[in-house]
Amino acid sequence: MVVEIAVVGAGVIGLSTAYKLQQDIKDCQVTVFYKECSPDTTGDVSAGFIYPYICSGHKVNYWFSETMKYFSEIYKLPNAFEMGVQPLHGYIYDDGLHEDLKQMFPFHAPITDKERDSLNLDLQHKVTTWTCDCGLYLPWLMKRIAEQGGKLVQKCVRSFEELQDFDVIVNCAGMGAKKLTNDPLLHPVRGQVFVVKAPWVKALFLTKSAYVLPRLDTVVLGGTSQRGDYNLEVDRVDSARIWEECCRLCPSVAYAEVVAERVGLRPFRESTIRVELEEVKLNQRNVPILHNYGHGGGGVSLHWGCALESSGILQKFLDERRALSKL
Repeated sequence: MVVEIAVVGAGVIGLSTAYKLQQDIKDCQVTVFYKECSPDTTGDVSAGFIYPYICSGHKVNYWFSETMKYFSEIYKLPNAFEMGVQPLHGYIYDDGLHEDLKQMFPFHAPITDKERDSLNLDLQHKVTTWTCDCGLYLPWLMKRIAEQGGKLVQKCVRSFEELQDFDVIVNCAGMGAKKLTNDPLLHPVRGQVFVVKAPWVKALFLTKSAYVLPRLDTVVLGGTSQRGDYNLEVDRVDSARIWEECCRLCPSVAYAEVVAERVGLRPFRESTIRVELEEVKLNQRNVPILHNYGHGGGGVSLHWGCALESSGILQKFLDERRALSKL
């Protein structure tokens, strides 16, 4: 029997979850509904720097670990460049990460006094992680989903009732989940960045208030972290501060060509990211809704771990339902 699955959202969370469900659930038909897709998602605004930023919950370590493993495997593939994945080296402030998290990076160590003096930086750690350019990765995921028989439908879903005929609904709507679920714990964290051409910048620089993050062919300069702010317009005061602080971190970016200024709303959920299944009555019918939202600034950093967990939750639910139907 074919299981009809509706996935709401075509950001990094929605597409990776849809892709994983296709891999794991036999005889499923996945349809992804989206208002916006790449290059207009929040993930496209981000640098895709793999680091557990603005996210919370007791399972973050597991989700981050699984995503780090996933990128390590991707990088071994000949098409890693097509997917926008590459290693990223650089310098960060005293991040306060637990030792367990530090061990998950390919490399993480304190900066020596000699390095600090040579670089003229007030930063405490050097790190090797991954970067994932969503402008490449999300179209790659959409292509894979379509190749495996999935459907991609541009439609703004305003209510779960619109999808009541599906066997399962998967809610990966990011900030859109606030209206769909009326979740009082979900809030935007506004992020504003520059995208610049600066091919000579190879290292990342990250402080508590600014960052210089190289991607495959551009560099992202940021940023802001304004909770509760829904403003999607570029703020010139923010622009001036970002530019000044990034030039202080990496003086040569003053010569960079500005490609764009962009703004995105990170979906931050108080207490914990929501990855769970509930059954909701839609038109007198119980429909399972699998929620996967509220990742704050950690969507790219946690996406594969959350997709794995979501798939496991749904597989268990479907197995239990099949067992009951046989009684």
